[in-house]
Amino acid sequence: LVLTMGRLHPNKGFDVLIEAAALLPDVVVAIAGEGEERAALTGLVEQRGVGERVRFLGWRDDQAGLLAACDLFVCPSRHEPLGNVVLEAWSAARPVVAAASVGPSELIEHGVTGLLVPVDDAHALADAIAALRDDTLRARALAEAGRAAFLRDHAETPVLARWRGFLAEIAR
Repeated sequence: LVLTMGRLHPNKGFDVLIEAAALLPDVVVAIAGEGEERAALTGLVEQRGVGERVRFLGWRDDQAGLLAACDLFVCPSRHEPLGNVVLEAWSAARPVVAAASVGPSELIEHGVTGLLVPVDDAHALADAIAALRDDTLRARALAEAGRAAFLRDHAETPVLARWRGFLAEIAR
């Protein structure tokens, strides 16, 4: 089960994930989110014949439960300034595949904390998903390294420490 989350907007690249799903007949994709691209994405799902395997979950408030249920998290965004969804997936110890847009590229160390693929490349995305589907040890290692990066750099304690240091510095 592959999960992605976000506003259904052209920048999010959910169409690329749907195209990748068409190349992976044994993969189910869950898309959590709502937005103006819903009709276009639903049409693409029908056109590609993946309606049995691509589910639109609508807007959800249970991201932790969704992440706990998935095998892999995908961030196919064309434009993603930070990548909060990557941090959420890391916090849940889920392996991540992301398009190499700005935010995910800054966060993910390719091959260590996740896999990066070229933006708008459905074949590369499908290959990365298949690689982790077929190598659960590698997927687990990426998930553990992502979780460690989250705890080291993005959890409450390190973030508050950086803010305290910053405030102390400017107070001087």
